[in-house]
This record gives sequence, structure tokens and C-alpha cells, in this order.
Amino acid sequence: MHVIARAFSAAQYWGTRFMIRLIRTAPYHAAIALGRLVGVLLFACMPLRRKLVMVQMEAALGTPDTFRLALKVFMNQGEILVDTVRYAYMDDAEIRNRIRVEGKEHLEEALGRGAGVMMITGHIGNWEILSHLPRLLGIQFCVMADRRKDARLESLIDDIRAKSGATILPPKGKALMLIRELKKGNTIGMVVDQKGSRSGGIFCDFLGMPAPTNPAPALIAIKGGALVLPVCALRERSGFLVRFFPAMDAAAFGRGPEAIHALSQRMQSWVAEVVSRHPDQWFWLHSRWVKRKTASKIIQSGRDFRASVIDLAGQTRQEGAS
Repeated sequence: MHVIARAFSAAQYWGTRFMIRLIRTAPYHAAIALGRLVGVLLFACMPLRRKLVMVQMEAALGTPDTFRLALKVFMNQGEILVDTVRYAYMDDAEIRNRIRVEGKEHLEEALGRGAGVMMITGHIGNWEILSHLPRLLGIQFCVMADRRKDARLESLIDDIRAKSGATILPPKGKALMLIRELKKGNTIGMVVDQKGSRSGGIFCDFLGMPAPTNPAPALIAIKGGALVLPVCALRERSGFLVRFFPAMDAAAFGRGPEAIHALSQRMQSWVAEVVSRHPDQWFWLHSRWVKRKTASKIIQSGRDFRASVIDLAGQTRQEGAS
């Protein structure tokens, strides 16, 4: 078993290294075309994941014909991979040439108030592009990142991360470390459209269905006295649009469980609004409303997805109340 594990680890490392080298050296449009092709192949070879994407889209967007939209979502994943690597190795001038910024006044207003700023985003467009904000706008912020057990593979990922300019914090200490950064008046970044644990999560409305939601971002923002600044990086033509939205003052929501839920809902509502405008750019491959195994059972049984999600959320709430 150890021999197999080492062989798999080596294959993963050398495969990742080859992929990065190929993406770096190929002409940009050729690399993007290759990324899209990989997405098409995954779309064809992963029927259950394809069905998950289409069923979630139909239930959340009310769109019966989701085949083309789902195909575009898969193709976007290949583009995200290519751009994550390519932008890491671009110089600052090319970064600024390829990324357009809107709503910069919201960023400047938030930074000018002297409080800590929590920039939030979702799995929309290419969230990895936002790590280049220090190079693009000269601002400093920190994010947390999980570590991989394979040291060689982690070194490849670290090399790409280091080129962005963002400060990467270790995953230990998580909430307390981020709260301290906010209380110092610093800026942090968080992705907020993720499920919470069954025991510690809360439910928020997301595109018309109850979605289990991680309360940590709202908790950290409230404890840290932060201004919550939504931002997303949307693909347009051969570049990206980074759009900042008006900040929300976490203190205005109060304190305690009700405040955490209210701020969490505001965060999810913002993500949902962006997704509804750009549905092809969200990460629908993620099972947002129920666990993946549960989603698979719903799909295979032919049950109505929306009704099943609502029923399961009701059952979980009853169990939590009892």
C-alpha cells in the first residue's frame, strides 16, 4: 500500500509540474482552448456530476434547458486552472492591462475608515484572480489556505501563491488569527458560499432554497468589528472585471446568534445576486444545498430536487431544535 501511495504521490507531483509548465509555455489562447477541452471531456465523462450541475441549475434558476449552460460551467473550470497559473507568472503591467476595475471607490471608502476590512467573494468567475489585488491596486491583505500533506506538491502550489502578493496564513488558529488581523485594522479575504457542518452550520436562503452555510465569516466579521466588502472577478473577453460593491458594517448587525445569521444571509444574498446575473460563471459542480451523496440519491431516485432540499432542511432544523 505504501508503494502504491508513493507512486500516486509521485505521479501527482510530476503531472502537476508538467501541467504548469505546459500552461506557462503554450500561447495563451492555445492554453485556454486546452483548458476548455479538458472541461468538455470532464462534462462527457462525469455523468453524475453533470446531472448534479443541471439539476441544481434547474431548481435554483427555474431554467428547464440547462445543457449548454452546464457545458459552459465545465469549460470554465479549465479556464480557471489556466488563468490561475498564467496570471501568477505575468508581470504587473500585463496584470493591469488584463484586469478592469469597477467600484474602486467602495474599496477606498472602506480602507479609509480605519477599521479592519473583510473582503468576501464566492466561487464566481475566477476567485483566484483576486489574490493579485496587491499587484493590481497596491493593497495588502491576507487569506488562509489549507496545506497538502505532499511537501513537493505543496511547494509547487506555494510558488504560485507567493507570486500573487497576498499574505498566506497557515490554517491553524483560523478564526482567532483572522479576528486579530481585523482588530489591528488589517484586511483579510474570505470565500463565503460554502456549507457549514451539520452541527455548527446555519441555514440561509440561497437562490430560493435553504442552504447549510458556514457561520464563520459572519462570526469573524462581527468579532473583529469589520467592514464587509463584497468583491468578485468576472471573466470578460480575454481578461477579467474586478468589481467592488458597497461595504456592510458588521457592527450594524449587533452581536450573538441572530446577528451572525442576519449577516450570513446578507452575504449569501449578495453571492446569489451575482450568480443570477452570471450563472455560467459560478461553481455549480459543488453540491451547495445538500451533501453530494444525498444529492446523488435524490437524482438517482428521480425525486424533485427543490422539494427534497426543503424537506431535508426542515428535518435538520427539527433535529437541532429537539
